[in-house]
Amino acid sequence: MDLRPADYAAQLAALLPVGNAWQAGPETLLGRLLLALGTELARVHARANTLRLEADPRSTIELLTEWEAIAGLPDPCVNVTQTVDQRRAALVARLVGTGGASRAYFISVAAAYGYTVTVEEPATHTWRLRSAEVVGVTRFRAGLSTAGDPLASFGNEAFECLFNRLKPAHTALLFAYGT
Repeated sequence: MDLRPADYAAQLAALLPVGNAWQAGPETLLGRLLLALGTELARVHARANTLRLEADPRSTIELLTEWEAIAGLPDPCVNVTQTVDQRRAALVARLVGTGGASRAYFISVAAAYGYTVTVEEPATHTWRLRSAEVVGVTRFRAGLSTAGDPLASFGNEAFECLFNRLKPAHTALLFAYGT
């Protein structure tokens, strides 16, 4: 609960000694001084309440950048500008995420980013993440491409970066796009 400057001034006036010299009415010099002190105390109280909200990553605004630095964000795999709500959601996910190595875990992570995937295991310690979405097709173009460039390349760099970071270290991850 935020207190108003007048509330603080009244509290300060109640602490004054008794006597005619200590009359703190609103028109007196002492009353105006107590109101000025009460204004500052109310401001400090409001900032303390804001700090309480900033201490929680689910509601932070002013300290979002500091929270992100602690959590290793922004994620180098995310190459788009995010809203404050998206940044805060990524922060909370990073802080409370427990990770995993199951098919269900990787399917759920992909779904959170808007992809529908299947997980295949063609060999021991090798697995394939198959996405029905075909994205990022780049074709060789005369005059623009140079010798040594592939005739065609495809993929989603942000998607692949994310899963290469999340995959178990002892596994090889392959990506497949399309059906």
